[in-house]
Amino acid sequence: MNRKNQKAIFVYLLVILIAVAFTLAGHKICSSDSEGQSDMDFYKAKVTLVGETITETISIDDGAGSIENKVIPFSIEFTGGPYKGESADATQLIDSMYMNPPKEVEEGDNIIVADNSGMDSSVNQWIFIEHNRSNYLIGLCLAFLLLIVLIGRSKGFATILSLIFTASAIFLVYIPSILKGYNIYVSTIINCIFIILVSLILLNGMNKKTLCAILGNIGGVAVAGILAVIMNNLLHITGLIDEDYTFLAYLETGVPIDLQAVIWGGVVIGSLGAIMDVAMSIASAMNELSAHMQKKSFSRMLKSGMNIGKDAIGTMTNTLILAYIGGSLAMVLLLTAYNRNVLYLFNLEMIAVEVVQAVVGSMGILFAVPVTAIFAAYIFNKE
Repeated sequence: MNRKNQKAIFVYLLVILIAVAFTLAGHKICSSDSEGQSDMDFYKAKVTLVGETITETISIDDGAGSIENKVIPFSIEFTGGPYKGESADATQLIDSMYMNPPKEVEEGDNIIVADNSGMDSSVNQWIFIEHNRSNYLIGLCLAFLLLIVLIGRSKGFATILSLIFTASAIFLVYIPSILKGYNIYVSTIINCIFIILVSLILLNGMNKKTLCAILGNIGGVAVAGILAVIMNNLLHITGLIDEDYTFLAYLETGVPIDLQAVIWGGVVIGSLGAIMDVAMSIASAMNELSAHMQKKSFSRMLKSGMNIGKDAIGTMTNTLILAYIGGSLAMVLLLTAYNRNVLYLFNLEMIAVEVVQAVVGSMGILFAVPVTAIFAAYIFNKE
């Protein structure tokens, strides 16, 4: 093994070690004693027998008619947890007031049940909570990871590691830090820098190309973050844009959650992936350009980098905007159906926030192009 490979392996292992240490230490610092507590314990089970459905008719006093509720008794066998292998009786309650009631249980269904003995003594101890979808989701994710490894080989393995550390930073450090009451702006910046450094170094090693991509990433995300703060103030964003944010405002965490900062963090985190893609694409192309260009100069490489960036801008900007529209499509359809006044719609806070997220994220991509091109043109011309 030559010296270059030894150095690459050392950097690779060092980054993994630092990433694991950051995740473990960050989770320990940010986690709270109340984290993960629930009023109920949930268990996996399989339906073995379904009884006869009992229909309860309830009259409404104001003369609007009546509603029908279904009570479905059934037997289960626990497939996980401390009761694994044991049998019990359970009940599914279906309230007809809900527009989209759950599917009625059938024999052989894999479901999630909870102990209801301390809440409602009129029904069986165990009640239906939800159909167990985790097995199918895990299978889908495993197929996705397998495809990454089969197609990407060693780069695919690095991609999986990068994905694991990114998810760990978000779910084990970033989200607990918000619930613990730490400054959301600082936490967002720290986690974004961590994700950028770990992801790009694991995927491409420590070299000039990676350095250019890192600098371009930081530049694009910084611009997106600054613009998001400015627009939040100009648009008088309160943070109470839908029921999710309202629930956050009343969440008992000991420290009030800054909803404006949560929106800002969503803009920055949401744009990070697209900015990372653009910056890495430009840095990689300019690295190849540097290796094959006979007469290199700062101006020639900068012009080439900007031309490369122009092609990436269109597709990635569309990707980001379409992602935000797709994520809020139901809300847009509902608001448009009930009020077709464009002036009113565009001044709703929830619509304004969606526009800010899409446009500011796209502007981060736009600024990542010249930042990456400038640094790459300078670095690849420097011995």
